[in-house]
Amino acid sequence: MRIALLAAIAALSAPATAQIRDPSGGVRWPAPRPALPGVARELGQADRNIREGRESGQLSRREARQLRRESRQIAVLEERYARGGLSESERSELESRVAALRSVTGAKRSGKR
Repeated sequence: MRIALLAAIAALSAPATAQIRDPSGGVRWPAPRPALPGVARELGQADRNIREGRESGQLSRREARQLRRESRQIAVLEERYARGGLSESERSELESRVAALRSVTGAKRSGKR
């Protein structure tokens, strides 16, 4: 009797997990979304733009350092988010941050500070 009671308590106290019913009646687990393949490419392009801007004198050493720091922060954030799969809000945040970095880099290179 005790064993049955303990088994019932253990089963009821187990954490609930998200399950999705598929049309065939089975249960499947939601797959984590992969990292954004474009983020690495975009960050690589941003780093090249920063390097070219520094080499051409369009960016000061300080500006280039700030932009590279932001690029690294985005890369670290993308890695952290990707561990468990990206939610829509995380995906949107990464895309926005990359677009902002690209915009700031372009503005500073063109002299619109």
